[in-house]
Amino acid sequence: MKEMKIGNEREKKLEELEQITESLKALTHPVRIRILQELKTGKKCVGELAERIGVAQANLSQHLNLLRNYGWINREKKALYVYYSLSDKNISPVLRRILEIVDKFFK
Repeated sequence: MKEMKIGNEREKKLEELEQITESLKALTHPVRIRILQELKTGKKCVGELAERIGVAQANLSQHLNLLRNYGWINREKKALYVYYSLSDKNISPVLRRILEIVDKFFK
């Protein structure tokens, strides 16, 4: 019985590790890193993000949806505008450091 419990715990940890790995894959595109970098200073609407990053809104929306699906950002609709912000629960010290390094390239 104890071996079965250990096996289940190990299996659960492997599933969690797979979820983390999938979530990190969302960060492997320069546009998505730039989105996170822009949102670090506060919530922004799609138009503002598109202008600041320099990509078409349609393209940006795909990246925003992916980041939102993995829990990296939040979406909030206010009247005619949709605002995005960082999801505090997923902003780890490692991601903060990555964004600090990226900031140096855009100053």
